[in-house]
Amino acid sequence: MSYPKMANLVLSLLRQTNNGKLGWDQTEKVDVFQASFPRYSVRIYTEQKSPFQMDYIIQIINDMGEIIEEVADTELNSVMDDAYRDMKDLFESARRNAMGVEQALDDLLDFLHPPFDDLL
Repeated sequence: MSYPKMANLVLSLLRQTNNGKLGWDQTEKVDVFQASFPRYSVRIYTEQKSPFQMDYIIQIINDMGEIIEEVADTELNSVMDDAYRDMKDLFESARRNAMGVEQALDDLLDFLHPPFDDLL
C-alpha cells in the first residue's frame, strides 16, 4: 500500500473541502460521506473499535462501485504527523458540507437578525 500517497490524498481532500472547492454528499449509509470525481469516489466514515477508540476510515471506490483501497487513520501514523486529527477534521468537514450546515446557520441567523434590525 502506498501510505504516503494516501496521506497526501487525505490532506488534499481536507484542504480542498475547507477552501470550499470540494463538495461532499450523504450516502445511503448513516454518517458515511462521499466526494465524487470523474472515475473514482472517496468515502469517509467512522468505526468504533472499542469504547475508547474511534477510527476514521477513507475508501477509494472505482466507477464500478468496488472498493479499491481502504485505510484507517491508525495505518497512516507512520507517514503523517497527526493522522487521527487530520482524518477527524476531514470527516467533520465532509459531514458539515454534506449536511449543509453553513447554509442552515446562515438561514437561521438571517431569520434571527433580519437586515432591517440594523436600522433600528
